[in-house]
Amino acid sequence: MRKWLRATFPTIDVDDVVQEAYCRISELERVDHIEDPRSYFFRTARNIVLEQVRRERVVRIEAASGLAEMENGLVDEFSPERIAAGRSALQRVERLIDALPERARQVFRLRKIENVPQREIAVRLGLTENVVENEVARGLRRILNQMTEDERTDIPARRKPSNSLRGARKQP
Repeated sequence: MRKWLRATFPTIDVDDVVQEAYCRISELERVDHIEDPRSYFFRTARNIVLEQVRRERVVRIEAASGLAEMENGLVDEFSPERIAAGRSALQRVERLIDALPERARQVFRLRKIENVPQREIAVRLGLTENVVENEVARGLRRILNQMTEDERTDIPARRKPSNSLRGARKQP
């Protein structure tokens, strides 16, 4: 999988795509509809990459639009209320991360906060890459389960698959 992703999509973070694919498949209520697990996994990873590419295009447009609005004084992006709300949300997530078991917390912080490559984390901590993937996925799942519905809706769209992807995941 990693070799194929690196060759096909050289600019992506392969470890993130693989981890996201594992997470999405683990969230399925049933798997008996999957006739060929290998091709299903590859198709899921491909869909994730395509979603990232589409989102990057949208983000760039939104960023440019936001910059123009700020220049025109139409948006107060850094109001005291917004800063306070952001700090409060960050503190909440920090507490949820701190509540993880030691190894999960360590792996999660290295991967998701410090952006250390999965392979390097495995070497540093004497774990396999598979264990690192699983720890990050379990940690993320645990954090999301502890968050309120309002907190979850504030998470960027990347974490929530679109309807078209949901349909694609359910197909054999």
